[in-house]
Amino acid sequence: MITNKLGKFIAIEIKDLDVREVISKETINKISDILTEYSVVVIRNQNITNDEHIKFSENFGNLELTKVGTDGSGSKLIILRNFDESGNILLPTDRQRLNNLANQEWHSDSSFKQIPSKLSILSAKIIPSNGGNTEFLSMRASYNALPQDLKIKIDDKVCWHDYSHGRSKIDPNLVTPEEKQALPPVKQKLVLCENKHGKSLYLGAHCRNVDGMSENDSNALLAEINSYIDTEKFSYSHVWEPFDLIMWDNRAVLHRATPIKGKIEKRLMVRTTVAGQTPTINEN
Repeated sequence: MITNKLGKFIAIEIKDLDVREVISKETINKISDILTEYSVVVIRNQNITNDEHIKFSENFGNLELTKVGTDGSGSKLIILRNFDESGNILLPTDRQRLNNLANQEWHSDSSFKQIPSKLSILSAKIIPSNGGNTEFLSMRASYNALPQDLKIKIDDKVCWHDYSHGRSKIDPNLVTPEEKQALPPVKQKLVLCENKHGKSLYLGAHCRNVDGMSENDSNALLAEINSYIDTEKFSYSHVWEPFDLIMWDNRAVLHRATPIKGKIEKRLMVRTTVAGQTPTINEN
């Protein structure tokens, strides 16, 4: 398998793979190992159907069903687009455009679920000519950058992750009552140790507060942690090409969309989300 490292801390490109072909268990294991180490895997020139996307994704585990209130709800696909069924660019006040804006915050997919996702696999269908990159931030490098006393301080901390919290930063009414009922706040460990390559922070836009701390103390602790995170040094910014397919480890990186530059052009991405197998925290 031919690979090319893309970022200093994360991201690697696999050059000789066609996900439409029958892929051996050995190859799947090798991809999984690469993903475990580098957190983000880029596979170019994958002009795949939705069914082919799902079939490839299921090599890595069961797929989440898309949550209520999202385009693709109830299916194994999430549709991310900025235009309507007639092909017209949505108004800036449209709910989907506002959700797209919320996705420009650093976040981890499904951190608001009791068992958060394992990984995401995103396929580029239509891309704008300028901007609209996706950026990935290594939370393992971020953890390693913390001073030792802070690492000890946060090792056993637990945070509340709340879908409404992340979306309310864009519009307090963006999350519907139906979504709030389906997605109540959940607890997640602040520091994860998911694999042999080390510990990682588990933060992002859905992280509301540290459990058991006052609002002021929680905000201060999270601000202290964030002060050590170098979002340029520890990140990889992906400039999309047609039919790129990207996989990333949701428990090792945060990601965000970046704005389209100049005139708003169509952008269409399709994502599958591989479900996690275990919660980050076990409570008796």
